[in-house]
Amino acid sequence: MSIPFTQYLRPDGRKRDIAIDRTDDIEGMAETFIQSGGRYEAEELRNGMVSLTAVHRLRGWDDTRDVCLELCMNDATIPAHVDKLVVRSIGWLHSHAAQL
Repeated sequence: MSIPFTQYLRPDGRKRDIAIDRTDDIEGMAETFIQSGGRYEAEELRNGMVSLTAVHRLRGWDDTRDVCLELCMNDATIPAHVDKLVVRSIGWLHSHAAQL
């Protein structure tokens, strides 16, 4: 199993599905977040940095909202930032369960 991300491509924001392999525990947490209605997104910014985002729908909202964000360089540190994003998204999920 790997973590599915929607990647937004420059310059026009085209979408592409990608998957990032992580450890079983991180992938399990990501699956929990996704099963609850969340998803993960990635986008390379104009300055060369990468935005990794966890999004989720809250009760009463018609669309999803960013709930966690990690900014990082587009380099070998991306996997560690994916791990941070997933852990933070699970923390958000637990603290906002009543609003889902």
